[in-house]
Amino acid sequence: MTRTRIAVWSIGLFFLLAAEARAAERARILLLHAFNYSFPATGVIAKAARKRPVEHSKSIDIDAEFLDLARNTDDAHALRTATYIRDKYGKYPPDLIITLGSNALPFVLKYRDMLPDVPVVFASISPQTYAALRPPAEMTGIITGFDLAKTLTLAERLQPEARRLFIVAGSGETDRRWQPIARKMIEERGGKFETTFELPYSELVAELSKVPKDAIVVLLTVFADAEGKAFVPPQVAADLSALSSAPGYGVYATFVGGGAVGGFVETFESIGVAAAEMAIEIMEGADPATLAPRTNPAQHYRVDHRATQRWNLKEENLPPDTVVLFKPPTIWDEHRGTVLAALFVLGLQTAFLGALLIQRRRRQRAEDLLKESEERMTFAAAAANIGLWQFDRDTGELWVTEHGRALFGLPSDAPLTRKAFLAAVHPDDLETASRSLRKSFRTERSTASDVRIVLPSGEMRWIRMCARSYTESNGEPKQLGGIFIDITDQKSAEAETALQRVEIEHLMRVSVLGELSGSIAHEVNQPLTAILSNAQAALHLLRQNSPDLAEIRDALEDIVHEDNRAGEVIHRLRSLLKKGERKMESVNVNDLVRSTVRLLHSELIGRDISLRLDLDHDPFFTRGDSVQLQQVLLNLVMNAMDAMASTPVAQRSILISTRGAKTGMVDVLVKDRGHGIRPKENGRLFEPFYTTKAHGLGLGLALCSTIIEAHQGKLTLVNGEGGGAVAGFSLPAHQPAVSSV
Repeated sequence: MTRTRIAVWSIGLFFLLAAEARAAERARILLLHAFNYSFPATGVIAKAARKRPVEHSKSIDIDAEFLDLARNTDDAHALRTATYIRDKYGKYPPDLIITLGSNALPFVLKYRDMLPDVPVVFASISPQTYAALRPPAEMTGIITGFDLAKTLTLAERLQPEARRLFIVAGSGETDRRWQPIARKMIEERGGKFETTFELPYSELVAELSKVPKDAIVVLLTVFADAEGKAFVPPQVAADLSALSSAPGYGVYATFVGGGAVGGFVETFESIGVAAAEMAIEIMEGADPATLAPRTNPAQHYRVDHRATQRWNLKEENLPPDTVVLFKPPTIWDEHRGTVLAALFVLGLQTAFLGALLIQRRRRQRAEDLLKESEERMTFAAAAANIGLWQFDRDTGELWVTEHGRALFGLPSDAPLTRKAFLAAVHPDDLETASRSLRKSFRTERSTASDVRIVLPSGEMRWIRMCARSYTESNGEPKQLGGIFIDITDQKSAEAETALQRVEIEHLMRVSVLGELSGSIAHEVNQPLTAILSNAQAALHLLRQNSPDLAEIRDALEDIVHEDNRAGEVIHRLRSLLKKGERKMESVNVNDLVRSTVRLLHSELIGRDISLRLDLDHDPFFTRGDSVQLQQVLLNLVMNAMDAMASTPVAQRSILISTRGAKTGMVDVLVKDRGHGIRPKENGRLFEPFYTTKAHGLGLGLALCSTIIEAHQGKLTLVNGEGGGAVAGFSLPAHQPAVSSV
């Protein structure tokens, strides 16, 4: 068992060490620079090509070799360099090779056996060179589209009058690659320019110092002259630009800034970044054969501002999106943040001051409008006989308009206190006024109370005090405000209206009783006749020798019964005829119906009308004035009898029913078999002075509706389902208190 554990641990340790060894392996990239490290372009492109992979992964090592193929063009140097690279990297070859510069890719293709099977990413290769070399599929990279024609287009835009063209190019291998491109460009211009081409360097220096100022000089590469002397192209471009009496234009970014005006170029930094991006894709597993060569998109028109100033060239003639270098920064460019901050502070201060001025103007305007509004409101309130007031409970301060003082009879110089205003209230209404004010502080809703005011002259007036509290932020009401309204005329009108209504109600009852005078006389005459007959019978029995006392007793009891009957009729008539204030009491609705029917008994017989009662067995009570309610029921039954004047005798009938509704109301319905409600009458029967009777006043139903509404009920009149009309009213049910003995 112990040996097994040791074996397992040994195997695990072996795999752990193997994993650590694999983790320790770092990816390697070899940069092959075509030219010497002292070339400016070499340094720029090398820095960009190294920076991007290291940023991508910390486990990548970068090696670099400078082939120096421009100054050493012999095959022996190339062979020695290839042998050196094979000896140095053959045992531990890199994972990827990046060639930088136009001569590096041909070198790798010629000496492919020095590092076979290593993927290659090339850069700075023109389309013509790539087509001529035809590299294998495992070699891909960035093709630089040197567009010499666009560089000449830039010169033409800046020097539209130029007709002389000087092409500067060296005699080295790389220099000679530019010659067919330049000749093709000149041919496409169709003889527009008188062109000078391929001068020896010594003659070129002398010639450029004599060229016309309006000529165009295009600077190509000069790696070597016809005598084999090596040069650094950016330095040559700088020297020739300084000697030339005409503006010079270059095809490389390193020429711009050294004296050349500009050109359509791509930066060597962008070339290095583009090559590094493709290398990262391959390092992450992409197959180089599937990655087609790409064109570097970072090409722009670039000009040197100092050169344009030297040659008086106008920047407005530059193509769109041209990058202008070395232009002295303006204050905005150098101190944009400071300028923005200063402008922001200045704008903020201006806005703040403007806001203060606007706020001050608005406040002044608001104060003026408030004052005008207060004056208009005070005038309107006085015109409407209303006084405004406000009371502060903490300070005891009371503010009242002048008209409010006048309503209470207080002079304008009298001190304004709560006590002074309450002193003018009638003693019987003082408690009402005080209770209303206290209630206003306990609720946010407005309160109102009507009180009498005794003026210093002794005149008494009615004032409606309306008040409402205003809650502070802590929830406690501190302010109380409202209005005083003089309602003396309203109270007088209400009293007069009430008196007139009582008079009309009494007159209507008298009018109805006048119509029933014959029936009432018959009702009274019947018990009186019975009393007379029983009295005569009793006297006759008393004259006998042996009077029958039992019969005499029966006769006397009949006399008492008939007397009570006559007294009840007279009592009912007296109740209907008397005037007085409304008396609220508990009323048995069924008893009210029965007493009304007894009063109309003779009238019903005289008109040949049968009446049937359908009263609920349970007693229903409501609270109200029994005389007024009986007047309503009497009026409804009389209207029902009048409606059946033309109805055949056999069909004349009235049904009075009572029901207790589930909504807490008591319903009384009077149904007749008359002509019903005609369409033109519908909706107008309750209008005052509207009547369908020949001798009617049109006040009966209007008065009945007023009485029922005063009892919190509702009066209705509709057509019955089987003909005739159904009149009824609903009253709130009331259960009388049961007294204990």
